[in-house]
Amino acid sequence: PFENGMPADDKMLKMALQRLRQLAAHEVGHTLGLMHNYSASTVNNSSVMDYPHPQVKINAKNEIDLDDAYTNEIGDWDKVAITYGYQDFPKNTDEKLALNKMLIDAKNKGLLFLTDQDARPESSSSATAHLWDNGKDPIKALNDILNVREIALKNFGKNNIKEGVPMAFLEDVLVPIYNLSRYQVEAVTKIIGAQNYTYALKGDNQTPVEELPKARQIAALEAILNSISPKALAIPNSILNLISPRPAGYSDSRELFKKRTGLNFDPLSVAEAAAAFPIDLIFNTERANRLIINEATNNGLGLAELLKIIFDKTFKATPIAGLEGLIQNQNQQLVLSNLLALSTNENASFQTKAVCKFAINNWKVAIEKMLLSSKTESQKANLKFALEQIKSPEIIKKTFIKPLPPGSPIGCDE
Repeated sequence: PFENGMPADDKMLKMALQRLRQLAAHEVGHTLGLMHNYSASTVNNSSVMDYPHPQVKINAKNEIDLDDAYTNEIGDWDKVAITYGYQDFPKNTDEKLALNKMLIDAKNKGLLFLTDQDARPESSSSATAHLWDNGKDPIKALNDILNVREIALKNFGKNNIKEGVPMAFLEDVLVPIYNLSRYQVEAVTKIIGAQNYTYALKGDNQTPVEELPKARQIAALEAILNSISPKALAIPNSILNLISPRPAGYSDSRELFKKRTGLNFDPLSVAEAAAAFPIDLIFNTERANRLIINEATNNGLGLAELLKIIFDKTFKATPIAGLEGLIQNQNQQLVLSNLLALSTNENASFQTKAVCKFAINNWKVAIEKMLLSSKTESQKANLKFALEQIKSPEIIKKTFIKPLPPGSPIGCDE
């Protein structure tokens, strides 16, 4: 097949070579002493020292376009960093002044630098430093990549594997498509309870800390909840009916979805892993503690308001049927188990625990009322189970939740 006048295989080869060139430049940067810069993606991809997600676009024909997936150029930040580290100055130059001017000029161009400590932890609090994300505005970038994912899932079928390959291998292809937005989801989730901050020095005129507006954090929360809605997570029957159990002689791999259904494909565990990932980040203990302080010091988004929004979007949503209904029930249990676990976490502040306990009581009253008006056995069973869970928050364990398949190609552990 041909795409835009070029054989499809040639286009994929070009993309792979561009990525290898970018990777080579990244490793040379380390050899020259450069650290990762995980804020570069928010400033026109200004550094090869970031971890790049492919730039996936939708063209005028509503087709997925990978022509510009990777660049082979170094960025503006890289040029500043190398110049700063290796510049030879003429005699009688005030080197301290000259070096400081480089940094001031970089700041005036809007260039940013934050590294591993600011991006990798689940509790990280930077609004700009994230691995494998794209775009100046993480929320817009999430909506864009979700549109790409929707098109890819609509086009997904038996033609995604070669002739003579077991149909079971469609699962291998589905994994990266279904989880396409995972890193952008992480970036948006970490906007909640985050700050804009810099490595400011006295006298350099940088702003050390700038609180994010409350509206921005709420927009991030709503974008995440929309991304894990039952409609977004339910895999259609047209796909489910294609993925058979693996034939004899073909073993599972760590890159596949985790299942609770034996050999059979498990659409519920798939949705569970996708939803649990951002929910766990939202309920991260350090993030919750920051929200308590955020509300008190800056009139920002607080933990109590966040919990109300989550309850309204999950438990109070109109009940639905079918696979989407099962995912809706599952999402309710995921947010509840995280709330219960947070309420008893020894690292949670006193006020965090107090807010959680108060919310649990409110949720209990509301769920009891819902149970009285619930119309199906599935809804009743789910709500009764939630009430049973609330009775013993101290024994809640989140280890039973199925994890996402490994995604990051660097530094993965089993």
